[in-house]
Amino acid sequence: MERLILRNGRRGPNNGNDTGQNENAGGGRRRRRGGAEGDRAREQEGRGREEIGEGEGMHGRGRGRGGERGGGRGGRERIDGRGGEGVQERGRGGGGRGGRQRGGGGGGRGGHRGGAGRNGEQGANEREGARGGMAEMDERRGGQSVDRRGGRGGARRDGSRDRQEEYGWRSSSTGRVRPPPGRRLGYKALEELSVKEPSEVAITLSSNPGLQDHLCETTMRQDLVELLCLVLSKAFKSRTDRGSLQHLASIIKDSGFFRTVLPHYLVGMGSEFNPVRRAQYPQHLENILAIASEVLTTFPGSSAQAVSLLLTVLQLSINSLRAMGVNIQPQMEETLEGLQDLVRHLQERSREGTLRANRDTYALLHTGADNPGEEEQQDFRTIPIYPTPEEFQQEHRPFLRPNLTSQRYTNTHLYLDTHFRLLREDFVRPLREGIQQLRRNQMAIGSSDQPLKTKRFDDIRVYFDAQLMVPKCTHAGLAYIVQFDIQPLKFVRWQNSKRLIYGSLVCLSCDNFESFLYATVSDRNPGDLQKGLVQIIFSEESRVKLARIQKDQLFLMVETTAYFEAYRYVLEGLRDQEEDELPFQRYIVECSTDVRPPAYLRGTDVYNLSSIAEPDCKDRMLPFHSLTEEAWPRMEELGLDESQMKALQLALTKELAIIQGPPGTGKTYVGLKIAEALLTNQKLWRDQHGKGPILVVCYTNHALDQFLEGIHKFLQQGIVRVGGRSNSEVLKRFTLRELTHSHNFRRTLPRHLHDAYNTIYKELCQAERELKSQSMKLECSLKGILRESFLQRFISDTHWDSLHLPPDGFEISNEKKPSMIMEWLGFGSTVFLQRETENANGNEDAAAEEAMELDEDDLIEIAEEADLIQAERIVEDNFGPRGGRDGRKRGEEAVREVEELMLAMNLDKAEIQAEQSEEGWEMQRDQKKKMKHRIRKELGKTTSMTEDEADKVFDVWTLTQQDRWKLYRLWVARYRADLHTRTLEFEQAYQNTADRLADVKRRESLCLLKEATVIGMTTTGAAKFRAALQEVRPRLVIVEEAAEVLEAHTITTLSQACQHLILIGDHQQLQPSATVYELAKNFKLEMSMFERLVKMGLPFVRLNYQHRMRPDIARLLTPHIYSELENHPSVLDYDNIKGLNTNLFFVEHNHHEEEIKDGRSHQNQHEAKFVVALCRYLLFQDYKPEQITILTTYTGQLHCLRKLMPASQFSGVKVHVVDKYQGEENDIVLLSLVRSNTHG
Repeated sequence: MERLILRNGRRGPNNGNDTGQNENAGGGRRRRRGGAEGDRAREQEGRGREEIGEGEGMHGRGRGRGGERGGGRGGRERIDGRGGEGVQERGRGGGGRGGRQRGGGGGGRGGHRGGAGRNGEQGANEREGARGGMAEMDERRGGQSVDRRGGRGGARRDGSRDRQEEYGWRSSSTGRVRPPPGRRLGYKALEELSVKEPSEVAITLSSNPGLQDHLCETTMRQDLVELLCLVLSKAFKSRTDRGSLQHLASIIKDSGFFRTVLPHYLVGMGSEFNPVRRAQYPQHLENILAIASEVLTTFPGSSAQAVSLLLTVLQLSINSLRAMGVNIQPQMEETLEGLQDLVRHLQERSREGTLRANRDTYALLHTGADNPGEEEQQDFRTIPIYPTPEEFQQEHRPFLRPNLTSQRYTNTHLYLDTHFRLLREDFVRPLREGIQQLRRNQMAIGSSDQPLKTKRFDDIRVYFDAQLMVPKCTHAGLAYIVQFDIQPLKFVRWQNSKRLIYGSLVCLSCDNFESFLYATVSDRNPGDLQKGLVQIIFSEESRVKLARIQKDQLFLMVETTAYFEAYRYVLEGLRDQEEDELPFQRYIVECSTDVRPPAYLRGTDVYNLSSIAEPDCKDRMLPFHSLTEEAWPRMEELGLDESQMKALQLALTKELAIIQGPPGTGKTYVGLKIAEALLTNQKLWRDQHGKGPILVVCYTNHALDQFLEGIHKFLQQGIVRVGGRSNSEVLKRFTLRELTHSHNFRRTLPRHLHDAYNTIYKELCQAERELKSQSMKLECSLKGILRESFLQRFISDTHWDSLHLPPDGFEISNEKKPSMIMEWLGFGSTVFLQRETENANGNEDAAAEEAMELDEDDLIEIAEEADLIQAERIVEDNFGPRGGRDGRKRGEEAVREVEELMLAMNLDKAEIQAEQSEEGWEMQRDQKKKMKHRIRKELGKTTSMTEDEADKVFDVWTLTQQDRWKLYRLWVARYRADLHTRTLEFEQAYQNTADRLADVKRRESLCLLKEATVIGMTTTGAAKFRAALQEVRPRLVIVEEAAEVLEAHTITTLSQACQHLILIGDHQQLQPSATVYELAKNFKLEMSMFERLVKMGLPFVRLNYQHRMRPDIARLLTPHIYSELENHPSVLDYDNIKGLNTNLFFVEHNHHEEEIKDGRSHQNQHEAKFVVALCRYLLFQDYKPEQITILTTYTGQLHCLRKLMPASQFSGVKVHVVDKYQGEENDIVLLSLVRSNTHG
């Protein structure tokens, strides 16, 4: 079966598989016993887990996600593998309760989600009939229960409270004592939840431990069954709380409620004689179908058997009800049939052995390799966002359509399809072609990677011998510190390099890219990078695959130059965009030039512009009908020139307004006039509830700060800024993080978010403590030489005995606690000093490293390009810590205590303790430095003895120094492998809890954004908060620098509620930046929506008066770039530059450029010296440093310039690359173009 149809017939493949949460029928049962045993062991262990001693592991939860939930509106559901990576879900550890088995096995389980969407809306609108029916049941009948025979059981008392008290609120999955919930999840609480918003229901259920106590039951009252189904199905309608929903699905799938109670409840329907109750059954069936659909699509492999049973019984119930005259809607039967098809398909895959944990993904739709025409017909929504293995293993040429720039699109699907494919290809192609080139070279060279280390690749950056070292707890989830071979990269100047910047995508493989893991760089420290260390976060499916890979595995790590995070969010937005919900299709898709007024003006169009009038005209400025052109005030009364007046009229009276502003014409000035006019007439455009903010989107943080600072002058409250760190003191209190952490905001949060945050945060802290107790030991193993007592379990008895029997005549240093390993490795004081002369040449590297360290404190400050790029990528959100620094201090103290206990030699200490020999002399400072360098070098090596080689060693003292280190590294590898095994379940528990907390924080952010008047976002922030914007539903969107934004980014900022779009920019300055040149030029990817609509003839206004440049500079722009550009009178009176004969000149020279080894940048020493000398000369003419800016077209030239500019002479002079200075101005600008060569 190649395709499946679910709900209303939407087709699509399932690009994922369940990776073995329940690989065989008995697996769950076997693991449950282990969970209970783990509980008993942990009770005995008590608090000892946090100590250094070896403690038992904890059965935890583990999960990862790769695909996105895909449920469409109106009951549609797709199986489409969204997100490109399937979904690997949690398995909850088992723990006995009152003799019952619950939950399944330990954290090792996981299911791989095929990407099937969830039922975004149930087939019928939410009905209150279910609750009404429950009321009719008469509470006194509540004692009846659904028993194992499907009939009505005897009366029983709900004993959940007793069990909770008896077991101390112990989690069934981990054995940890959890705090009691703020409110019990009783019948009344469930009833109250049933009328709440889906998001509130999802978060409340997932964070309330009481839900598990209900679900573990195998008998239950009928009314409680129905109420639980209603509440759970409502929770699954939430479209944004993925972590919470997957947590719910993981609790449900192995529960007694799902596997026993529901089947017996369905069987009981056939014996119901009450016609009122029978009439309500279809609604209950819909709720059960919604739950089954969510569980199956989230855990397709491990839940298929239970869902199959449930669906079989459900089909029988439908047949029985229909025979009794109950009306069953066709849509319900279509949904049931779709789920049955999916179950059959999964069972076939399971029998074939393709539904296994070690498979990356599977698809229900061919990629088109066998049939080239088939790919053209493939719905773009089924294309995975992450590249697939097939794309790396063949000469893959995907199907692309060019962006249509001279004709309209035939339909919205084609429009979305075109931009999805182009945008995906823009980030995939460099990675695909780079890896294909790497694979070819590896095959040609053979197994050795030495020649590869010196080879330069065009599209990727390659890092050798990458190894996962330590898991790190971050607010975004679980990260890893990766160590890579730094030797081939000694030439890289990491402070300015574009390598391994936050958000960059890396791909790790240990089998020549037959399989691979994806991750993104989550933190970048140039000091750590110089040591070959970087922090990454794995994608959701890759986390699952990582659990099955040996942690000491060496990887080849490849980085692509594209900023993946922005691509991912926008691609998800395009894929999830419903065609009938895209606003402004009339213009964006059909390119109609007849632009209508905003819908909100069709009721009343009366504007009052007194707020933006000139001071002496404010009092006589009267309200007027804005759609009547003659009624508008004169441009002089508003302080505008002719073109600015036209721009204001266009912006306020057309639902899509395009304003072009050449340099210096006042784009921002006009934009602020428009914003002020809109904000002082809010009653025109706010919705009936007074909601619907203005969204302001800017390409850069600097432009966003400028625009929001302007708005703040007339709007003191109601601004929320979402983007990178703001440099504006005025706006700092309006950032999302500051606002969400403020006491006033936290007081107004809904109760369910407060409760959920507190509960989940406690779980997160507990998971973090458990993980850190193990990860600290892993970290210590990297920081120096371990004491032998910690390695004893991993050293064979033969080697242990031999280590403690040094050869005759060997002198051990006179320490209180001599370390035999230090002596054996040759780093006891006596031995090291004896050998120092022999190895004098071995420390040349250390000397060279010290020589390379330049004291740059006396040079001027220039923002490094890596920092500038990273500043635009990082979006400050609501995910920072709320506490102070005390916790961090305590953590650092704990690490130091562990280091003291574990390490015989700590390389991170500022000084190695002076060690005294019997003769009484001390090791000198330079000798200690040499010792540190040698140890660091040995610890950084990846070669170690094989097990066979180690077995042949009987006397460890007879080994050469090189072999001793190899054996030591084997011991440490065994130790680290054991620690990694212990940390795995803690890692899974932490990630699971962090995802759930992220859901809560997203809802908190949403509460704030919905109450805002103006939301300001960078394009990156708008991409990241795309899902939130769809719920905030801004009615007006203003895009500044719109001509620099890729069209796909603009599309995804728009929600269905948007009634007014204003684009401000200049397509004749900078265009959007595409990664692949061919796509930019041949497929028109670099054309923004702004430019395309201008070219298609939509009405726009160009601002014609420039207020910035003296006329002789402005003449460079007309008519070569702009057909006309008038000079404002203010630019005619500039003084001539002192000390020079002319105000504008070009200097020609024949000194050649130099190429920078890292990257594709260039520098020109001659130009740098000339420009710096000219700058110095101008400073001598009494110009202030702040009046001079030096610009260059290459980042390599920045460093070249900086080396020539001591702060004592040039402090205050601005030095930038051209594209980071757009929109800025200064009195004097010196431009270095850099390029000069023989080939032109």
